[in-house]
Amino acid sequence: MNGKKSAGRLSKLLAALLMISFADIAVPADAVNAPAASSASSGVYDKQLLSERISNNYSKVSVGYTAKEYNGEDISFGYSGGNSGALTSDTMGYTGAESVLDLHAGDKAAFSADVAEKALYAVRFDYISYDDSVLPVEFSMALDTEGSYPFYECRNIKLRSEWIPKSEKAFDRYNDEVVTVPDKAVKWQSAYFTDSSGRRSAPLLIEMPAGQHTLYFEVKSGSFLLGRVSLAAPESIPGYSGARTADGSELIMIEGEDYICSNESSIHAVAEFDAGVSPYKVTDSELNSIDPASFDTAGQSLTYRFNAAAAGYYYIAMNYSQADKTDFPVFIDVRIDDKIPDTAFSACEMAYSTNYRISTLSDHDGKKLPVYLEPGEHTISCTITLDPICNILESVEEIMAGVNDLALEITKVAGTNSDKYRDLSLSRYIPDLDTKLRAYADELTELEAGARRFTGGSNVAVMSSMLIAANQLRSLADNPDEIPYRIGELSSSTNSVNQYLANTIDSLLKNGLAIDRIWLYQEGAKLPEPPGFFEVIWKAIERFVASFFDQSYSASNIDPEHVQVWVNRSSQYVQVMQKMIDEYFTPGTGIDVDISIMPDQYKLVLANSSGNAPDVATGINYTIPYELAIRGALADMAKYPDFQKTASVYEPGFFLTGTIGESVYSMPETMNFWVLVYRSDVLEKLGLSVPDTMQDVIDMLPELQMRGLNFYYPTAGMRAMRNFHGTTPLIVQSGGALYSGLAQDGTTLGSEASVKGFTTLTDLFTVYDMPVDIDNFYQHFRNGDIPIGICDYGSYNLISNAAPELAGSWNIAIVPGLEQPDGSISRNTCGCAESTVIFRSSEEREAKAWEFIKWWSSTPVQSEFGQTMQITYGDEYLWTTANVEAFERLPLDSSHKKVILEFAKNVIDVARVPGTYMLEREISNAFNSVVVDGKSAQTRIDEAVKVIDREMKRKLEEFGYIDSEGNTLIEYRIPDINSIMPILGR
Repeated sequence: MNGKKSAGRLSKLLAALLMISFADIAVPADAVNAPAASSASSGVYDKQLLSERISNNYSKVSVGYTAKEYNGEDISFGYSGGNSGALTSDTMGYTGAESVLDLHAGDKAAFSADVAEKALYAVRFDYISYDDSVLPVEFSMALDTEGSYPFYECRNIKLRSEWIPKSEKAFDRYNDEVVTVPDKAVKWQSAYFTDSSGRRSAPLLIEMPAGQHTLYFEVKSGSFLLGRVSLAAPESIPGYSGARTADGSELIMIEGEDYICSNESSIHAVAEFDAGVSPYKVTDSELNSIDPASFDTAGQSLTYRFNAAAAGYYYIAMNYSQADKTDFPVFIDVRIDDKIPDTAFSACEMAYSTNYRISTLSDHDGKKLPVYLEPGEHTISCTITLDPICNILESVEEIMAGVNDLALEITKVAGTNSDKYRDLSLSRYIPDLDTKLRAYADELTELEAGARRFTGGSNVAVMSSMLIAANQLRSLADNPDEIPYRIGELSSSTNSVNQYLANTIDSLLKNGLAIDRIWLYQEGAKLPEPPGFFEVIWKAIERFVASFFDQSYSASNIDPEHVQVWVNRSSQYVQVMQKMIDEYFTPGTGIDVDISIMPDQYKLVLANSSGNAPDVATGINYTIPYELAIRGALADMAKYPDFQKTASVYEPGFFLTGTIGESVYSMPETMNFWVLVYRSDVLEKLGLSVPDTMQDVIDMLPELQMRGLNFYYPTAGMRAMRNFHGTTPLIVQSGGALYSGLAQDGTTLGSEASVKGFTTLTDLFTVYDMPVDIDNFYQHFRNGDIPIGICDYGSYNLISNAAPELAGSWNIAIVPGLEQPDGSISRNTCGCAESTVIFRSSEEREAKAWEFIKWWSSTPVQSEFGQTMQITYGDEYLWTTANVEAFERLPLDSSHKKVILEFAKNVIDVARVPGTYMLEREISNAFNSVVVDGKSAQTRIDEAVKVIDREMKRKLEEFGYIDSEGNTLIEYRIPDINSIMPILGR
């Protein structure tokens, strides 16, 4: 490193240390006003920084609108250019224009129009999504200047597709009905610009003065044709004119599972063994209700078709269950023929019920809601909405931002050292602290009281965490001078105010709704009665007895002539696997396969010793194959002539954990990828670049920490044990290693390079003040107090699918590495997740098992399996296959996919040796000793090396590599990336 860089780093480090030191110094009495004013001003800035989605969201911006809603004819925009995208005359049947714009991820386009009057306009799009992706079309929309968004929601606009379920039912080999993959309807659609998070159902309006305006689009995902873009009058819903009697005796029944389309592919039916559901079978599974786990998110919609025999008014009833929100309703918009009949059908309440119940849609007075139908074919749609509680969600988020802001002000005055013997009158420096806390508490109490109109005046159970937060705020306000010693209760601990508020938001965002049947009926018709007590009891007994004979996917229900495959996954994965095997593998090879759900992957050693092992085990933790192989339980895959071809679609670093000598005992199945995830809105406000090296991370820490923010390094999230994924990357990137060439030589953790790398890791926490223990990085990232960090697939999945309010405000990048003397950047890391193995048996059975693994590991099968899981069950079922060619084909944001594939190239996982578990444990213990207990890194590593070497020798003796005197009987050569390459044919 050159001198200028070193000087810059030193100055920033000193700045950070000075900031912390000055924060710990008590402020003189004559300077009371200055710190308070400074804290207040910085608090406002930080609040805006962390919460643009709060300070600049549609609710806040629309309050300032002065114009009236537009009520004229549509105003069309004309294409005015862009740096990509192309006009095409192939309109795919579109009649709204002679040419349309073909757009893909990364494209930009601009549209201009002259507006005659100042008004509030809805924006409408004509589009067709023509690719096979399960992902919706997503883009941002700026007004008049690129990057200038009218309000926060313009950062991410979604245009959904229609998904049509298969007309024919599908069954598995056990005669149980299974979920089918829906088909994407490639057709032109028209949609208003609405809130992509689903919190508001109505179109979002933009206030535009008279004159020329330009809309700038930047596509984030999807391939689509964009037709007409227009400004339109907002969609109007007729007012409710009161209840009417639905005279007549017509009764129309619709089965909940028989929907004709949905706006998300993952919405599907489920088999319910409930006496109140129709149809009901005691033995074989039959899909008979909408799965509430798939129909649970605001904005999701289902559509049914029915025929009305006679004209007249009809009531609407449903047999449903809703168990997500305790004593609180889920809200749905009901549309007939794609229109809401009147305002009473907006946000209809589906009351809490753990059991299926029949209920008729009613108004606020309890009177049945009628809808008029002409004879003929009609549709009815149900869309989950959060409209009635949108203000509650936004208010709670605003309070969370305020609490974060207060915690920062307190830390700036009191410092990070909460010494109980230190005399600090906090109320002198933040005079209105107790007032703010009580105001927040009162607002939370008022929000809960306002929500009681949905519960008949009783306490709102789903908001109980919010009331706990309010009481905690009042407790803190009663003794404001003690808050520095209780700062964790405010915003950072697992029992903090902000954690309780985050729990409340999560609870309110759950909207699982199971629909069994829908009826449209008239006054003279009779709805079916729910099953009686004795009928329910009898069917439960029948089902209980039948369960003893249900052997679906059980290891006890097998044909010994078939290849036995045990899968360490849930039934959703197993059903899809078995279906693909029966449709593709067995007809193509003539090899029959029985799939069984694995009872416990950690008992495979016992299963093998008792002679009950399968032919193949898949989905098992990447550490298990070694423990089986070293005991002689597994077959060597490298002996097959087509092994190298099969392994060619996997990065070599994934094979190290299952290799002993020149034998490979496991095939990688999935990877646990690590990415740098960051809040782009926060970094933009701070003017910070995305870090590429760990030094870049260290350089940005002063800017983050002076505003109460921080960086998350994944070791902080490993509470039980800091495993190799969190402890070894910096050791390896520093030129260190855990082993030498021979296991008999023990560990090289004590080498100079390894100790340097370990110290680089611990310095992140002891010198640069990164948080040491983080229970839930996802929640901190969502709150904004840790806007950047390194996370694995689990956290990435949560951020992608459980934080819709962050859409368009975060992104990922390759994990920062260490810069090497030659200027290159080392990013070597761990990344294995699950593997597949073959148990030793006869050559014939092993050969059949290998044929299965070749098929299962192939690119076409892995990509189809991943696509099927994601399309059928949703984006949270992203299949993180280690097959890089298959991963490239998965429905995932193209820029994210590129980052993850780059990560895979850098995977060099830790090779296993006898006693590796002790190495992993001792590195974890050493980390805790240095970071938590303050011990010397070199001293603690020296102690760890002794323990590790002793255990490795004991295990080497156990497996016959050395004798009791320590003499080598068989050399145990540890595989590395260089030795594995010839085995893989590279």
